[in-house]
Amino acid sequence: MKYRACLVASLLLAVTGCGGGSSSAPPTTTPPTTTPPVTPPSTTCTGNHLINVIAATDNGLSVAGNGPDMAIDDNLDPGSRWESPGDAVSVTLDLGARHLVREVGIAWFQGDQRTASFSVSASEDGVNFESLLADQQSSGKTQSFERYDTPDTPAQYLRIENFGNSLNSDNAIIEGTAFGCTLDTATAVFEDGNVTASDFALDPAQVPGSNFELLSWKLNTPADLDGNGISDTASETDLDSGFTDEYFFTGPAGGMVFRSTIGGAKTSAGTSYTRSELREMLRHGDTSISTRGVNRNNWILGYQPDPGITVGGVNGVLRGTLAVNHVTETGDRNQVGRVIIGQIHAEGDEPARLYYRKFPENERGFIYLAHEIRNSDDIYFPVLGPINSDLDNAPFDDANPENGIALDEIFSYEIKQRDARIDVVLRRGDSTGPIIGHNYVDMQEQNSGYDVPDEWMYFKAGAYSQNNTGDETDFDQVTFYELENSHDL
Repeated sequence: MKYRACLVASLLLAVTGCGGGSSSAPPTTTPPTTTPPVTPPSTTCTGNHLINVIAATDNGLSVAGNGPDMAIDDNLDPGSRWESPGDAVSVTLDLGARHLVREVGIAWFQGDQRTASFSVSASEDGVNFESLLADQQSSGKTQSFERYDTPDTPAQYLRIENFGNSLNSDNAIIEGTAFGCTLDTATAVFEDGNVTASDFALDPAQVPGSNFELLSWKLNTPADLDGNGISDTASETDLDSGFTDEYFFTGPAGGMVFRSTIGGAKTSAGTSYTRSELREMLRHGDTSISTRGVNRNNWILGYQPDPGITVGGVNGVLRGTLAVNHVTETGDRNQVGRVIIGQIHAEGDEPARLYYRKFPENERGFIYLAHEIRNSDDIYFPVLGPINSDLDNAPFDDANPENGIALDEIFSYEIKQRDARIDVVLRRGDSTGPIIGHNYVDMQEQNSGYDVPDEWMYFKAGAYSQNNTGDETDFDQVTFYELENSHDL
């Protein structure tokens, strides 16, 4: 009996773990399965770049040959347009991924002759749309991009619903786009250029005047061969006859190279910076026409009153295809790395200055437009890269602009002046490449003061350095592969 009792007691102790100092672990339990929280899609980002539209559709009522793809083909010729007559006909743009849309950009067919009626809605999934802009009208002032502010809205799809125009029931868009920042990818979609330097078929063995039409230009270079302290000038006939020097020469692919050193000669004692830069000369070598003044050597803005005498033209377009090869790397941080690559110049002011800027530590540079109010201060408009907090300050951001332009990368710009607007369109590659940037200034809205009969204009193109604080041998260098200037007569 004693043995049996001990055996039972031992079995009980083994089962219950009580007594005897047993260290048996308690029974384990499986923790409940938990589902990780779902991270909501991002709805905030920074920047306001031109968004690459990857596709367009409509409701199937477009005119033959003018389908929805024509509204996103990067072609600003009015002949390339989406067109669909009727009421409440729509075209839908696919941005390729979700973006935070901040503006809608539309270039309207005959947009300077009639006003279009339209509304815009947005969608993240292409099915459910919410209104962004209702019962809108275009300005009737331009065929360039009109930019319409919208509430900051996450969207991949934009639908433009059209309701005819002030003349008839036609609906037609030359190009449609949007501006904002990417939500679902780290950087904006990057579109490659469409050309290489060899595609321009320029002859590297020829001087610039043989590869380019230069009879409508004269040149200032940082050279001072006569030692008078003022930079040397080559006339339009000099250029046409083959002028070249160490600051203006033909590059290895035949491009026209402008090189401007910080320590070079300047155009006058009152000028702050050096330049290797062309100045438009519409007299084409006819020295009986004065360089300066309201005359046939210069042109007038489209909104200036008729001066009552013959001028070289009205309105103007400057197109350049180029690569920035080098920018200054020494000197004051506020000046380093910036160069002007195109201008509209007035008698004493500059209605348009187009800047390229790249900081030494960055892979890419950015582009912005400066507009000088007549006899007053500058205001600034971003074209590609960082935005500015207000018009009085130029864009300035140390961060590498991911969608910017690298040194030696070929790109093109168009500075278009018509009526009271100056528009800048930027493309990667040549003048038919993908549009990557845009901005404009309306001189009537800004009260710019150029609408007087005694003002006169000319284009400039080249390398106008904007750094006078660095090493004297530091330099800017720009190579042009195409250069074209034109005016209405």
